[in-house]
Amino acid sequence: MSLRIHAVAKTHPGLRRSNNEDSGYVGRRLLLVADGMGGAEFGEIASALAARTVAYLDDHLSLLGSEHDLPAAVEFADTRLLRATESYPNLVGMGTTLTAMVIDRDKIALAHVGDSRAYLLRERRLRQLTKDDSYVQMLADIGSIDQQAVADHPQRNVLLKVLRGAGDGVSAQVSVWDAVPGDRYLLCSDGLSDYVSFELIEQALTGTRDPGRAIDQLIDLTLRAGAPDNVTCVVGDVVQAAGDEDEDEDEGRFVGAAEELGIAPLDVVDQKASGLLKSA
Repeated sequence: MSLRIHAVAKTHPGLRRSNNEDSGYVGRRLLLVADGMGGAEFGEIASALAARTVAYLDDHLSLLGSEHDLPAAVEFADTRLLRATESYPNLVGMGTTLTAMVIDRDKIALAHVGDSRAYLLRERRLRQLTKDDSYVQMLADIGSIDQQAVADHPQRNVLLKVLRGAGDGVSAQVSVWDAVPGDRYLLCSDGLSDYVSFELIEQALTGTRDPGRAIDQLIDLTLRAGAPDNVTCVVGDVVQAAGDEDEDEDEGRFVGAAEELGIAPLDVVDQKASGLLKSA
């Protein structure tokens, strides 16, 4: 049985941000969300560079399979961030989360760094697949605080691991799951998960068969909660492929910073530097 992912990605800058540092991607076999950080240190460049680096997997998987190729692509993205900071020292301090999944035959490989999340909806029940690389999650893991206290902890956004091009050998959490027709996956930045409850996310995902409408509901819930951060969601449904023609049906699509900055995200560094020189 040949399986594929039918997916939609959407993003919103939120109600308090002037720019969008999130990036998302949907393709034939690859889905991802990256949440850039750094503000003046160009967080949008970090997420766009990571997203556009990993996107090559949509067309190129090795014989070793997605379980090997996906974490290697994450390491490659971190290396590209390192090269960017070496060429442009003002980028030091930027970083990005990255949560990405690849469907390959009847398996799904998932790689995760940071606190962007992956969820699985199976038989109308939602399950969180990733664990946040955060300080408060570490406290919960060692028993210093209850898991229920994580969501409201004042330091919940302090991350222990992100891609930041520091040459410190960041590796992704990797897991492999059976691909089951009818399963629905959600990848999202913390602009959703920090402000919309697990129960409301589950209701939105079960409330419609259309992945785009599900995302619209999730973003609407975020806006109602005040949307202080950028929010990006990718919803993908596992379906049975009708034939070989389906392999070429979906062209890859970027959203957020990766779409806005285009194929050469680092060009914006020169543009901003040029603007500063002119204003001086």
